[in-house]
Amino acid sequence: MQDFMEQFRSARAAVQAKSPLIHSITSPIAVNDCANAVLALGAKPIMAEHPLEVAKIARMADALTVSLANITDARAQSILIAGHEKSGVIDLVGINCSELRMEIARTFIRDCHPSVIKGNASEIRAIVGADFDACGIDVGKKDAVSKNQPDSIARMANLMKPYAARTGAVILSTGEVDLIAAPDGQTVYSIENGTPNLAKVTGTGCMLTCILGVYLSVTDPLSAALLSAVTLGIAGETADASCGLGTYRVGLIDALSLLSDELISQRAKISLTQF
Repeated sequence: MQDFMEQFRSARAAVQAKSPLIHSITSPIAVNDCANAVLALGAKPIMAEHPLEVAKIARMADALTVSLANITDARAQSILIAGHEKSGVIDLVGINCSELRMEIARTFIRDCHPSVIKGNASEIRAIVGADFDACGIDVGKKDAVSKNQPDSIARMANLMKPYAARTGAVILSTGEVDLIAAPDGQTVYSIENGTPNLAKVTGTGCMLTCILGVYLSVTDPLSAALLSAVTLGIAGETADASCGLGTYRVGLIDALSLLSDELISQRAKISLTQF
């Protein structure tokens, strides 16, 4: 993991030096927190989503992230327009409960070739064509991956590997244990950073997608996915939840802005799965 830590330091330094522009088409429910998360890490957000301007802005930006959360006709159109201009990250929010979102996701992945495909375990199971336990936009209980259930990690990893090879994308499955499959179709990493409090605040999944965009602008997709999951997980662990979830939400931005290379090195919990 020492090689990853060096890559993480290099990527974080590059963000500070470059202040990359991150184009994010995301849910208005989370847009403010997403923009502030990008700023907290040293990058610049732009949340343009009008179909008549997104192509130019996507070309101008250093990275693109798109989310299927709270989809509208205009946002659906803009996601595909922008995706044809720049490879980036797609967040598969709600594809397991909406045929519309599933169709947009399949089209985007087929035609726009994203570098990273992200979703919770139910959403990843849905996109690969496996059975899933639908539960709105939340992961179903039967699909959840837990550190106390190694079989759940193995099952999910073995679903992700062939899909990563087929799409050529890094696949990120979020949850109690985040799983990240490399495009080689063989390698899957697990990350055990995080806290249940992250799931109690609206928009943290969208924040992770935008954090992915920040690091994708300066490093390779696998390193960006690993660093992003560790970054939000450690920020979630260190933010103060003692005064309630409203204060915790603000504290999460504080924690992102104060996160150091040393803290990442000390607290990162990254393992190579052996399945």
